Amino acid sequence: MKFPLSRLLLLLAALIATATLGAAAYRAWSSPLHLRVAAGPQTGADAKLLTAFNRLLNLTHAGVRLDVVTTQGLHDNNQMLEKGAVDMAVIRLDEAPPTNAGVVALLRTNLLVAVAPARLNLDDLANVKGRRIGLVARSRLDLPGLLRVLGALGIRPMDVHIDLISANDVYGLTRDGKIEVVAIAGAPSDPEVQAVVNAVAGTRKNPPILLSVDLGDIDSSTVAGSAETIGDNTFPKLGIPDDDVDTIGVKTVLAADATRKGPFRDRIFDNAVKEVTRTLMDRHGELARDAPLASLITLPDKDDDARFPVHPGTAAYLDDTDTSWATLFSDQIWNVVLIFGAASSVIAAASAFLMKGSPDPLLEILGRLRDIAERAEASGDPAEAAALSQELRDVSFEMTRIGYERQSGYEEFAPLQLAWENARDAVATLRAGHPMRGAGAEPGRETEIAEGVGTRG
Repeated sequence: MKFPLSRLLLLLAALIATATLGAAAYRAWSSPLHLRVAAGPQTGADAKLLTAFNRLLNLTHAGVRLDVVTTQGLHDNNQMLEKGAVDMAVIRLDEAPPTNAGVVALLRTNLLVAVAPARLNLDDLANVKGRRIGLVARSRLDLPGLLRVLGALGIRPMDVHIDLISANDVYGLTRDGKIEVVAIAGAPSDPEVQAVVNAVAGTRKNPPILLSVDLGDIDSSTVAGSAETIGDNTFPKLGIPDDDVDTIGVKTVLAADATRKGPFRDRIFDNAVKEVTRTLMDRHGELARDAPLASLITLPDKDDDARFPVHPGTAAYLDDTDTSWATLFSDQIWNVVLIFGAASSVIAAASAFLMKGSPDPLLEILGRLRDIAERAEASGDPAEAAALSQELRDVSFEMTRIGYERQSGYEEFAPLQLAWENARDAVATLRAGHPMRGAGAEPGRETEIAEGVGTRG
């Protein structure tokens, strides 16, 4: 079957355009979604944790990646999330979280760890009036947080002397009595917290003492705070404490922007947050090999939603209890169906386009055979039989070629064979000198012409 060159070129251009659009759509669909996350200083624990987590996302070919944005600290993280400059941020909940934020995961609980040399006989933070406190601050939120705790205990800022100190100076300051209580906020398992406690003047036989923080029910009226416990032997190098010690804790969380942007964009973003949550929960043990604090990651509590709203993506993960095959692979199944349907439509449209306006070669041959038969019947000159016979032979070769290409059966070519035989008989009759009556001749006209010719002779 022959097609006009212009149609073939137009179809080729359409197929190339379709393939290009399909490739672009597939690339956009299969490319991971990048989320910007504010993580504090580059050398900080949170930046290291999220950088290691992004490597894990890449290794597992997840549908999301994290672009870590370094800042001066947790306060800056909070502000960037509030302004919409990032998609996610590590924030501490003793600073009011942005109204557009939803909690994705609880990274850790920062406990107030207060330590004093044993010689001072201090065992409760409520007894530090008139004492010199050294605060190892790792965030600008640490000093305001300590003042709030002291205020809840009835200790005013003028009742104590607070100095910001370096972790490297803890031993010397506590040994010389220049600092009587050392305070630091963080997870007890954090190596930096361990190092500060171990540096307080003392020995294993006469170790420093962890001060308890008994706030009673104060945590129920303080949005950010919660009653926590430092377990026995949390600091094994010194073997302290020998019993549980009460204190207060503040959670550090990974939060994400929960601002509504439209149904389609919301679904994409929420699905990305859901995947981040799932991967954190499923792989945090593996992640802890590179970032030890990852072992502390837990899910947020939906019952706590009134105080700290859970992000819709994380809420979807918490509600997702159906792990059937159809649920896990439904998106992939529908994508395959969609692509297959689109490809079928393109093929059908291309076939219809090529066939549109293209004559059936068998009908064309049938017309040629009819023309040959009519010319043979209308002609009275036997000499024309040779030319008609040549045309008939060409038609027979064309029929043979089409039949071979199509691998056609007898049934398809039976009508053509009948027409060919009629044309062949008409040409044979003309060659024998017995012309048939022309299509426009009157009945009996040939006899009258013959008789007239005989009379004149």
